[in-house]
Amino acid sequence: MTKGPYVSPSTGARKIGGLTSSTRSPNVSNVFSHVRRVNQTAPSLQQNRLRRYSSVTAGEWDDEDMNSKYTLYPVSESYKKYELMTEFINLKNPDHCPLGLYIMPSSENFNIWYGVIFVHQGYYSSGAFKFRVAIPEAYPEYPPSVTFISDMFHPLIDSGGNLSLSQRFPTWRPCEDYIFHVLHYIKNIFKKTVLDRLMEKHCPQKEPYRLYRTDIKTFTKLAKQCAELSISESYIYDHFPEDNMIRFSPISEAKCDIFKSLILKKTDMNDTLAETMSNHQKDFEKGLVDKESLKKLETDAIDSLDKIDVTKDTAIINVDENNDYVCS
Repeated sequence: MTKGPYVSPSTGARKIGGLTSSTRSPNVSNVFSHVRRVNQTAPSLQQNRLRRYSSVTAGEWDDEDMNSKYTLYPVSESYKKYELMTEFINLKNPDHCPLGLYIMPSSENFNIWYGVIFVHQGYYSSGAFKFRVAIPEAYPEYPPSVTFISDMFHPLIDSGGNLSLSQRFPTWRPCEDYIFHVLHYIKNIFKKTVLDRLMEKHCPQKEPYRLYRTDIKTFTKLAKQCAELSISESYIYDHFPEDNMIRFSPISEAKCDIFKSLILKKTDMNDTLAETMSNHQKDFEKGLVDKESLKKLETDAIDSLDKIDVTKDTAIINVDENNDYVCS
């Protein structure tokens, strides 16, 4: 019997998929590539920032000439917030937020995002680890910080829950590195491929690092305990802190079965809809239906799919045989 967490539409949490952390987003880059120029003198710090935000390469700049021609107006707080909101909205796009990771802003501060990562394979399999992303006011000039709320046993996470980003981001590159790259790294730190390549200088917790290198049996046991602790009732149902809108509640087997049947039914309807619309398009190309009739047929097909509303009361965000808790 598969069971899974769900999230209430009132919280705004959503499912958002992704691929590898090396993917770069043209959508985000375009939004953040703005230059403001006037005939005033530009301080050196602004010169550097202007270079990064401009499509002109660094080698084409003449510093002396630029001092007399260009400056970069200070970015307003409202514009920074707009940039951050744009980046959050873009997380719903493919290639942005990794599968199995869910995140949303604090109810009190948009520069604080809370998330949870579900791990289904490897040493930390079955774990559901809660974390917080703190975004500095100077972002994207400075990187966000990641702190796990769950107690962690991991080479890259110190005793206070702080994740070391230095292995993946030895030098933070403004307007090239984004929050969604950090989210991909959060998922990747639980993979064997990343653990195998860890360097000790990037690992604040030396004991897990040492055990992984010299005593993998003990490391495996402790990592499993860490995963089991993360889904214990005292952790998974703890609504801390108050501004964290991702919250978990128990779910009955009967309700879980209802959600499962709705998901499967809607998946079948999606396949049927795609086939139906394809046939309508072929009829239109053959001249069997006119454009107005084609539009009506497509609208009717979509309306029939919308009648199966999985998100009317709850939105399914994860299905996993090992998990019997829900996010509300």
